Amino acid sequence: MKESVHERVRLAQIRSGALPVGFTKLDLPTLDTFETAVTFDSRCDPLTAHSELSPVFGQPAGSGRFLFCADSSVPGRYWVRSVVPWVAPPASAISALDPKRVVTQLASGLMYHFSLAVCVGETTIVDGHKHVLPFKYSAQWENWFNKSSEDFGVRPLMVSVMQRNLRFNHQGAGYRIDYAILEGALEVADTDRLIRRLLRGFGSHRRLGLGMLKLQS
Repeated sequence: MKESVHERVRLAQIRSGALPVGFTKLDLPTLDTFETAVTFDSRCDPLTAHSELSPVFGQPAGSGRFLFCADSSVPGRYWVRSVVPWVAPPASAISALDPKRVVTQLASGLMYHFSLAVCVGETTIVDGHKHVLPFKYSAQWENWFNKSSEDFGVRPLMVSVMQRNLRFNHQGAGYRIDYAILEGALEVADTDRLIRRLLRGFGSHRRLGLGMLKLQS
């Protein structure tokens, strides 16, 4: 097959060193992040975990540099996704994995299984503070995800909802946060919008370990 002018120019640039050898016009859009797991004392609550993690990245969770979520099987262990690897784990960590680089392809049309623990609902502002009354019914959560999908940069294919609540004590006060776990399948619709959400998270209470979308091809 005869090479196009465009392809010949690309080959010439590669041979001259003007382009990296691995570059082709078929390269897919990707998100480059780092993932790790850190284990604190088994009694470590999400607010305490956040107070230990946020200084490592210099920002609160959900501000663009990192997100985290609790491991459902090991008390005190949290999974962390960040745009840069940490220089050192939190000082109070019992153990921590070295950050692993993860490259996720996000070209339009690619399909993924997904899981998302998220808190959303009716939002009001009282004395300058945002208050969220989480949805009560599974259909409300599913409707929220489907209606918001364009803004999220995804195209839902199948969604199931499991309602949960997060209970813990922090500095003598008891907390209960109602949330839902959304699972199913989706397609990438808008790469840029999806990347923003993957880095900044979904919904409220990101400082409690909610809002991190997990994708699996």
